[in-house]
Amino acid sequence: MEPGFPVHVWWDDEHGIARNDWEAGSICSLAEARKVTSAVAAFGRGPVPVLVDMRYLRKAEREAREHFTSEDAQATAVALLVSSAVSKVVANFIIGLQRMPVPTRMFTDEGAATGWLSAYRA
Repeated sequence: MEPGFPVHVWWDDEHGIARNDWEAGSICSLAEARKVTSAVAAFGRGPVPVLVDMRYLRKAEREAREHFTSEDAQATAVALLVSSAVSKVVANFIIGLQRMPVPTRMFTDEGAATGWLSAYRA
């Protein structure tokens, strides 16, 4: 991703999943959401399980949440990794207020998240 972009999107070979690691205090706008889904699509693997490390994400704007719940999401399942009260609120907005097109769960343990996602690998 480009410098100044608040998320690191990468392929985790060990677990067979795409990962999105958000930087501390970042805000996900529609522009960032589109870049994330484009980066996942660029892996050339089609829809894949996605682990979103949002422990440090401050906010996901409504348009970004809507984008992540559209067909453009490139995901077979989504695990939202949270820790703080703020990240839990953001995750609950994503899960509760948006209609998720794929299985989506919130986790506080990374191992549990990657284990759950393993059931959704192609």
